[in-house]
Amino acid sequence: MANQEIRQALNKIEITGVVKEHKLATGKTKNGDKYINGSLVIKAGEFTELTVKVMVSETNTKGKVKKAYENLEKIFKGELKTMADVSEEEAVKVRLWGNEGFTPQFREEIFKPENVTEVVTKISVDLGFGNITIDNNITPEDYKATFDVEMFVVSVEEELNKNDEETGRVIVKGWVPVYGGSVIPLEIKAGIVEDEDGEFDFAEDIRSNIDLESTLNFWGNIDYKAIIEKTSKGGSLGKAKIEEKRTYIHDLVAIGGDLIEGENEYDIEDIKQATIERENKKQEEQDKAENSDKGSKKGSGSIANKRATTRGNRTSNATSKTTANNKDDEIPF
Repeated sequence: MANQEIRQALNKIEITGVVKEHKLATGKTKNGDKYINGSLVIKAGEFTELTVKVMVSETNTKGKVKKAYENLEKIFKGELKTMADVSEEEAVKVRLWGNEGFTPQFREEIFKPENVTEVVTKISVDLGFGNITIDNNITPEDYKATFDVEMFVVSVEEELNKNDEETGRVIVKGWVPVYGGSVIPLEIKAGIVEDEDGEFDFAEDIRSNIDLESTLNFWGNIDYKAIIEKTSKGGSLGKAKIEEKRTYIHDLVAIGGDLIEGENEYDIEDIKQATIERENKKQEEQDKAENSDKGSKKGSGSIANKRATTRGNRTSNATSKTTANNKDDEIPF
């Protein structure tokens, strides 16, 4: 397998909820094909909110209009209302789902923010080739946001709170192989799991049974929350002052998993090669950003040549560094 493109991992997300707002736009490709892109903000629990990136072309390979496009177009045109315009009860309810590789999934964005010299990365939720179904029979009891992923485990650490005290949960860090022979980094947390049979310590299961460089399938809940606590202050004179405290949570919380062995187990050398491919993608984005910056500024030919030489040296150094990492026993994370 070392000379073949690495197998894409299971990378599946399912979301059921109400659309809070949208940032959609329509456009056309150079060939005149229509598409809708942008994002939806979906409330998938009492406090859970997810921003889902979308990019959907109008037709499939057979020329038939995609249902996902039709539904997004109705939201874009305001035919289906969001919570920005109506109450939660009246707003459009949706299911985001898929089958096999055509599912909503985690993706890594690589970009350079304004006034920042280096590219940064961010894990986002993407509709991809998944489906978006309108279902106004959905109630708040049906809301959910779940994941099901395979990953190559790099480390297992104890979770610490802001006082550096152990919480009882563990953080599993690893790589998820994706399309194109690359990988994306993912962190999954596990602790006490409660179900109809009681509770069990999933964190302890992981501590006792999971070795580094194992291949794991984890499933659980996407716990992306903004919890707002309001307290009143004073009020003996005039009106009491209302203060807000916001607590942000951005966790993937596993409730179960399976050890993957045999032909579907990832090989460490393949993972190392995939991390090099990821670094190459980051370097490509860095070069694009620098070329764009250079094109927006006026300068002499000698200065431009000097920048090109500097960029070439940096690319050479980056290649040398990733090659060196490939020889190390440990995988960079």
